[in-house]
Amino acid sequence: MAGLTDQQLQRLYTWIDEIPLTRPKRNISRDFADGVLCAEVVAHYFPRLVELHNYPSANSTQQKMYNWNTLNSKVLRKIGYNLPKDDMEAVIQCRPGAIEKVLYSLQQKMAKYRARRSSSRSGTPTSARGASPAPSERGASPRSVRSDLSVQSRKPRVVTSVHRAPSPAPSVMSSVQNQHFEQPSGPHRATSAQLNSAYDRHTMHQEVDQEILVEKEQTISELRETVEILELQIAKLKQLVRLKDSKITKLQDALSRKMEA
Repeated sequence: MAGLTDQQLQRLYTWIDEIPLTRPKRNISRDFADGVLCAEVVAHYFPRLVELHNYPSANSTQQKMYNWNTLNSKVLRKIGYNLPKDDMEAVIQCRPGAIEKVLYSLQQKMAKYRARRSSSRSGTPTSARGASPAPSERGASPRSVRSDLSVQSRKPRVVTSVHRAPSPAPSVMSSVQNQHFEQPSGPHRATSAQLNSAYDRHTMHQEVDQEILVEKEQTISELRETVEILELQIAKLKQLVRLKDSKITKLQDALSRKMEA
C-alpha cells in the first residue's frame, strides 16, 4: 500500500486519540511496537474477539513478535486481515510510517467485518446495505459508532428483516395474502394487525436462532485455536524437558569420570 496522505494521517491520529487506551500516547511508533495497544483498539470495537491478558507488555523483540503473531492468528485473521511478517517486523523495529500503515488497514478491515456481521445477522446482503465506512471517515467518534452498532443489533435488525426478507415463511404469508383458512366470525375474527404481529414474532425467532448459531460457531472456532496453541506449548515444554534430561545425563557422566579418575 502506498504511503498515506497528510489528510489520511490526521484522520487516523484523531481516531486513535478518541479510543481509550491503557497507556498515554507519546510516540505512536514506540507505543504500538509490542502489539498491546493494537489489541486494545480491536477490543474497543469487538471485545469478544480479544483476550487482552494474552498480550503482556514487552521490551524484547522476541516477546513483541510473539504478541503480534498471537494477535494475527487469533484476532486479525477472523476479521479478514492477514498481517504480513515484514509489516510486523517493521512495526517492532519502529520504522517510520509502519504502524500508521497497519492501523489504517486495520481500520478498513474492521469496517468491512462490521458490515459483513451486520448483514449476516439481518439476512440482507452486504451489497444491498453498503459497507460501513471507517469511523474516522464518517465524521463520528468510535464511541458513538459503537453505541450505534449496539442499538442496531437489536430491534431494528428484526424490522429490517421483516421489510426486506426475500422469502417469508410460506405458512404465514399464505395466511396473510391468500386467506386460505376459515376465519371465525364475531369478536374472535383475526385482524391484519394480529397477523402482522404473528409474522413479526416468527421472523424474530428466526433472527435470534441465527445469531445464537453464529456466536456458537465463533466460540467453537476460538476454543479450537486455544487447543492448538496449548498443544504447541506442551510440545515445546516436552522438548525443553528432553534437553534438560540430556544435559543432566552428560553432567552425571562427566562427574562419574572425574570421581573414577
